[in-house]
Amino acid sequence: MDMLINGTAVPATDEARIKVINPATGECIDTVPRGSGTDVNTAVDAADAAFGTWSEKTTRDRGLILFRAAELVRRDHKDLARLLTQEQGKPLKESIDEVRGCANILEYYASISGQPAGEAVHLGKAGDCLVTRVPLGVCGAIIPWNMPVIIMGWKLGPALLAGNTLVLKPASTTPLTNLRIAGLLQEAGLPHGVLNVVTGPGETVGAALVKHPRVKKISFTGDCATGHRIRQMAKDHLKTLTLELGGSDPMIVMADADISKAVDGALRGRFYNAGQVCTAVKRLYLHEKIAEEFM
Repeated sequence: MDMLINGTAVPATDEARIKVINPATGECIDTVPRGSGTDVNTAVDAADAAFGTWSEKTTRDRGLILFRAAELVRRDHKDLARLLTQEQGKPLKESIDEVRGCANILEYYASISGQPAGEAVHLGKAGDCLVTRVPLGVCGAIIPWNMPVIIMGWKLGPALLAGNTLVLKPASTTPLTNLRIAGLLQEAGLPHGVLNVVTGPGETVGAALVKHPRVKKISFTGDCATGHRIRQMAKDHLKTLTLELGGSDPMIVMADADISKAVDGALRGRFYNAGQVCTAVKRLYLHEKIAEEFM
């Protein structure tokens, strides 16, 4: 599978490709290009060129495309879920839930596309002011491997609805379903250049995206150390950053809790997606009266 830049599949040489491995079997299920800083520049150029026309559309028009994309994701949800399980390793049931969740997210943002984009604020004797919301421009999204499909929906849904254009970098281990969904967005009517997907390592593709002077915002989901590096790299251009990093999330069980439900919640909260969730339960605090029964 190839990168998607300006609506066109962009390959790389055989020597510059990354193998996507099925973690259950160790087999290579596909390859993707090992993108470079040059590819990021090309993608940003495409996103920049598409921004003017895309941002001038009404939110309603942009929302209709997201509605159609949600329908296409639901149409293909079984195939997308099977591909997600092959590249990521999670059980098929969880992949189906994640793909359907992505469709729900796209549909949600489409559903609010008719809401006013601004508000009038009365300033007393000073008069009135009108608050308007305008898109930033070209945005960058860096996707992790643990829940790549639903996080893709979280990042691109609001960004595209607001009139931004996007360059997305998927995790090198799980890029395939992201690329398929990008193709479905294009099928839904998303203009060329509005969404571009560049595959490749974080130290080259991710760094080039963060440092690019025409990328106005970076949304990153991943580990804290990488988040710190992104913050340092982005400071020269004063980019807007959204960093969703790892947590240290406790679960507290009080004396009056329903123990059966609490135990079930602890197991699900810790082991869902093999525990690879940023909000997974990391520690348990148990009231001394129920601690023994809980354990």
